[in-house]
Amino acid sequence: MFGRVIQAQLRTPKGDITVAAKTVRSEDSQTYRDFYREAAILIVVHEEKDHDVRNSNIVQLIGMITTSKEKYILLEYSPTGDPLWVLRQFREGDGDDQADLLDRFLRYAVHVTRALGELERLRIVHRDVAARNVLITVDDVAKLADFGLARDVYTTADYVSTTQDGCHKLLPLKWMALESIETGEYTCQSDAWSFGVLLWEIATLGKDPCYDGRIQLSFLQMVGILRQGIRMERPPGCPEDLYRLMRSCWREVPATRPTPEGIEKRLLQLLPHYVIEMETAL
Repeated sequence: MFGRVIQAQLRTPKGDITVAAKTVRSEDSQTYRDFYREAAILIVVHEEKDHDVRNSNIVQLIGMITTSKEKYILLEYSPTGDPLWVLRQFREGDGDDQADLLDRFLRYAVHVTRALGELERLRIVHRDVAARNVLITVDDVAKLADFGLARDVYTTADYVSTTQDGCHKLLPLKWMALESIETGEYTCQSDAWSFGVLLWEIATLGKDPCYDGRIQLSFLQMVGILRQGIRMERPPGCPEDLYRLMRSCWREVPATRPTPEGIEKRLLQLLPHYVIEMETAL
């Protein structure tokens, strides 16, 4: 939301490599804070001693450009784009078999749970887990990206405009946990809630989240709906076990929501045997 991304060539001693270069849309203090926050979080992830770039499901940080007038975060380039576009293409008549498509995207969902597990170990919360913020690499691996809203848990159209602490912000209301909407509290458990909405996006082939028959809702309306125990309905054709997993992510008490490890285990149980074997071998 704060930046624009261009495809670029990075010159290195070993030759040019294609990268995604992310810069700011406007030069104001809030935009730069978001820009440097994303960079700082990616640096923390990549400098963690157990981080393995080759097997990580978090988008790879290539480097930063900070000495020129235009600042850039350089990320690995993912030519396939985000899964939301692929889902919507199918809904408009792309022609793939729906069962095969669900298996494919549940495999991507497993990859995202692994990214969330990595963030949980570092005590970082993403704050904007959604299909639009996942990238599919050339190797057909899903990676969590766009950390513009991410926060360390120890610090204080899809986005709804609001003012918090005197600052104008755009927040992904329909992906947010109840406690995040009410009190601004973000934890790894609130990321689990958002992941449940991502699963709903997969099951609906990329439809906009809809609560109580309404797509457009205010903060007060969302709080009222969620406080009544109302959640998004099971999408047509969605397996009951998958919907139960979504509902477990949307439990009101954060501590009762499943962990990334627990979500991954349940997703693998939903996949065909051959997919389970493939995921175990990764």
